[in-house]
Amino acid sequence: MAWVQTALLLAIFIAFIGYKSWRFRKWAALCERGAALLDAGDLGAAQRALEDADGYALRPPERVLTRFHLALCALFQGHVDAAHAVLLALSRGWRTKEVPDVYVRAPDMLAACLALQGDLVEARQWLEEAHRRRGPGAASFSLGELLILCREERHGATVRLLDDRREAIEKSGVLIRNQLRVIRAFSWDALAMETGGTPDEELKGLEPVRPGEFNYLGAQWPRMEAFLRARGLSEKEAA
Repeated sequence: MAWVQTALLLAIFIAFIGYKSWRFRKWAALCERGAALLDAGDLGAAQRALEDADGYALRPPERVLTRFHLALCALFQGHVDAAHAVLLALSRGWRTKEVPDVYVRAPDMLAACLALQGDLVEARQWLEEAHRRRGPGAASFSLGELLILCREERHGATVRLLDDRREAIEKSGVLIRNQLRVIRAFSWDALAMETGGTPDEELKGLEPVRPGEFNYLGAQWPRMEAFLRARGLSEKEAA
């Protein structure tokens, strides 16, 4: 009888390992699909795939990565407060260290949320935390830093940062590139108003942007909201 019990335990163990492996493969496929859809700007489909992925996640690193991408979906769909709450939890959570990319990016994206909400002091604090986690000499694109500079109306510095990070930006997904076109055009428009110039070339770069696509940028930012409306990029204008 002992061998029967041993065989039964072994079968249960193998079945359990197989179940965990199956769940991980399902999670990985759904998370990868959700991230790709997010990069492409298909936010509704990305959210659905990532919510399904979250249902298959078993280990903390899987949950951390999935919830980070869900927070980005929430942010880019205009749910800034909801994204803020998730990113704050991830930025403070000790299990986030198990996913190095999220460990660095969560406080940076939290800084972006805070900048959009107009809380520039706390945004700067989390941006500094993101820089500390990234380490010295590590060059990468920071949406948090860009939005802080832009919200502080340091438009020349905003454009210079975009120029300095051009290579990293070109490797980004469609959604990020289009978003940065809007921010760059906004800064050029502001600079043109200050100097009497014209931002025509930068405004041509807005052609791929759909009206209403980046309404969330101006939800708590009156000057950005006015720019989006004036350039026909507001959903209200499109209606």
